[in-house]
Amino acid sequence: MNRRSKTEPYQVPWKIIILIPICSCAAAQAVAADLVPTDIMPPADIIQPPADAITPYVGYSIGHDSNPLRLQNSAAAQAMGIGSGLSDTTQRYLFGLAVDKTLSRQHLTANLSAAKVDYNRFGQLDHYDKNLAANWNWHAGDHFEGNIGADYSQGLTPFIDFHLLERNIRTQENVYADGSWLFHPSWRVRGGLTYTKLKYDLASQQPLDNTRNQTEVGLDYLAASGSTFGVQLRHTHADFPNPEQDNGLLVFNGYNQDEVKAKIDWLLSGKTQLHFLGGWVSRKQDAAAIRNFGGVNSRLSADWSPTGKIGVTVSGWREIGAVDDLSTVYSLNRGASLASAWQYSEKIKLVAQVKYQKRDFGPSSGTGTLGSLNQNDVLRDTALSVVYNPTQRWRVQLSGIRSTQTLKNGPGGFVSNGVTLNTRYAF
Repeated sequence: MNRRSKTEPYQVPWKIIILIPICSCAAAQAVAADLVPTDIMPPADIIQPPADAITPYVGYSIGHDSNPLRLQNSAAAQAMGIGSGLSDTTQRYLFGLAVDKTLSRQHLTANLSAAKVDYNRFGQLDHYDKNLAANWNWHAGDHFEGNIGADYSQGLTPFIDFHLLERNIRTQENVYADGSWLFHPSWRVRGGLTYTKLKYDLASQQPLDNTRNQTEVGLDYLAASGSTFGVQLRHTHADFPNPEQDNGLLVFNGYNQDEVKAKIDWLLSGKTQLHFLGGWVSRKQDAAAIRNFGGVNSRLSADWSPTGKIGVTVSGWREIGAVDDLSTVYSLNRGASLASAWQYSEKIKLVAQVKYQKRDFGPSSGTGTLGSLNQNDVLRDTALSVVYNPTQRWRVQLSGIRSTQTLKNGPGGFVSNGVTLNTRYAF
């Protein structure tokens, strides 16, 4: 399929920027991602293993967050019975194993890691992060290739839309298979299947438990310049087995979603690349048809490398998203981000990002309180990191992060400032 394998996020390009919640809850990896590089990177302990090697690694990080629970103010903290203080310090102890093997033309990659996360004040949140990703990038002759793999992740749910002092562990399982046929030097047809299962430990969050079956087909034109112009069709069926309470009514949140999108990777020059994914999206709920959605979703980004040491990425999007990424109570998101990296020297790199996103929950307001217009908000994130590599195997990273939420139609929101020191060593 002429694309990176699903475990290749460990090959971190310059343009992916570090923006890590101090609560150490890495967001679940996007399933069947649209491959438009606009979002934040996974935690810094994800590594690129050497070719044809098995690489153990260890890591340690310590971070301080002025508001890890993302509460509005001290009064909200006192109402929860945790005193007036909002801040906490966390420590994270990591152990992992990365595998990269090539057998003839077949490429196998895997990464297994576990991390113990300890909170200084909020010990109720102590937990283990567990991650497993494995991928077989298969080839059959010169014209057929694809990927078969699975991902598993378990960790604490982010607190942007969840503000209780409870250990809300989220588990996601993902199995996929895809393939492509280069039936002409300039034309490729592709397709794929993905199955995803999402589960929450807390009973109050179990209405968000769901499974998703996704089917995708696409046709691409491969230009001699290296650019790709294509169209893709995607169908998603989601089942939410536990009904949701909506103003006294029980609502089953399953849905069917269909997408028709253009996908463009355009090499404008040796220094500039343009990526676009956009088209029509239609979502029909199994119940509560008032939550149906139909409209244009689009995402555009440009990568610019004015010199060999400086890179810039600018992005903009308008698309439906969801609370906690995968909930059916979706929002219409409009946003933009600007990221830059400067390789100051052989061992030192500076990376920075600013990100703005406006979420409108009006289209999913339903019949009662869920998706209320009062939830409409604006999220802003700013991050600055210094990465130092004393040796090829040892990495040290210092990051400063500021995140804010502003509600558009009522009181609430939060302000959070944090700093994290992370070190990792690969054997």
